[in-house]
Amino acid sequence: MNTPTPDPPIGNEELLIPRTMILKRTFILIHWALGMSLVHKIALLVGALVCSVANTKAQENALGQWVTLGTSGGPPVHVERSQIANALVVGDAIYLFDAGDGVRRQMAFAGLPEARIKAIFLSHHHPDHNADVGPVMISHQTFGSGVMSVIGPEGTSTLVAGLVQANQPTELASFPTGGPKRPSVAQSVHAIETGSPAVPVVVFRDENIEVEAIGVPHFQVAPSVALPRMPQAVAYRIRVGGKIIAYSGDSGPTDQLVAVARDADLFVTEVVEPAAIARQLSALMVGAPAAARESIINGMTHNHLVPGEIGRIAQAAKVKKVVLTHFVPSPEAVDNIENFTRDIHRQFNGDVVLANDLDRFTP
Repeated sequence: MNTPTPDPPIGNEELLIPRTMILKRTFILIHWALGMSLVHKIALLVGALVCSVANTKAQENALGQWVTLGTSGGPPVHVERSQIANALVVGDAIYLFDAGDGVRRQMAFAGLPEARIKAIFLSHHHPDHNADVGPVMISHQTFGSGVMSVIGPEGTSTLVAGLVQANQPTELASFPTGGPKRPSVAQSVHAIETGSPAVPVVVFRDENIEVEAIGVPHFQVAPSVALPRMPQAVAYRIRVGGKIIAYSGDSGPTDQLVAVARDADLFVTEVVEPAAIARQLSALMVGAPAAARESIINGMTHNHLVPGEIGRIAQAAKVKKVVLTHFVPSPEAVDNIENFTRDIHRQFNGDVVLANDLDRFTP
């Protein structure tokens, strides 16, 4: 009796399946497919598509999605873009990073329920970054559940306490006409101050994310009036689903941002374009001394990030993708939007994206 010799293996990484068996199975599958009804084939195709979408959605839920709710710098309000605000969406939870004017409306546009906000992270206390903290606090007291954290540098506790006090008339006027009394605004929020740490320090952690804060030099130009103390600003490093998102609201040039953005999958950062700012100032400040315009531009370049500095930071930190936001001036007011990215690409080899309001990014 002759013993048949099996076909040689397909490859070292495959199971040792004879080629004749593979051909037979392939023939059976083709025969089976040809015998299926059209309805059956369509049902299988739809099922495969549904599974693919479900798998993608599950992956996005685990990794989180960064939504650029507003992408404009301030303090002026612009028609084209809402003020700076971002939402990190992880499953059913939402975390806001800065809350400039227009947050609630932008969340409605994005289809993000306000009741799911768990925390607000503030980079500093300029109004284009914190103007809507009060409205979000009232919304949480009205629609949300549990305690919403408001995290930020020195002054955050004062801000939250002041907004609680200022909204006592609002809370009184919002008495229930059915059902039990809801917790007060004071019971619905909790302020956490980050300080201005020299290295990234964990300031928040829950089942979805871990957030570190680091102090950054946004207030570098000396004030022309006496201040009781200089304000602070922070940048954030977020770990979510094994990925890293770095976020800088406003900062001057600093290696602190290299530390916060190290190996980040997304580096979300402000950007200013000095040449375009100078042209706008020349048109708006006709007759003003040149020194006045130069002082403003000097402040912008020392307290904010120009494209070349963003490129240096991103390359040194080995960032995978840069997302530009908080534009000054607005891209709609710039002659050539490549001015925002040209000097970045000269130093950084990765992807650079100019964010629009309501864009979504998966790290």
